Amino acid sequence: MNLTRYLYKGPQSAASLRVGEQRELLEVQLSPGKPVKLPADHEYTQVLLELQHLEPLAPEAKAAAKVSPAPHKVEKE
Repeated sequence: MNLTRYLYKGPQSAASLRVGEQRELLEVQLSPGKPVKLPADHEYTQVLLELQHLEPLAPEAKAAAKVSPAPHKVEKE
């Protein structure tokens, strides 16, 4: 299931969607000002976009690998 990130701008709500070929159940909580992941090609998502309740967000960047900082050399005076 391919989900797209959006900023939700509508009233507090929740939805249960059937998605994908297997018709899996996707339950989402919709809170104003919070990001939400929805299938871009789903009819419900399209309706929310038409109502201007969703604003597309940039894709999430994958977590950068943790890199240990270089050791600091302490000089004595």
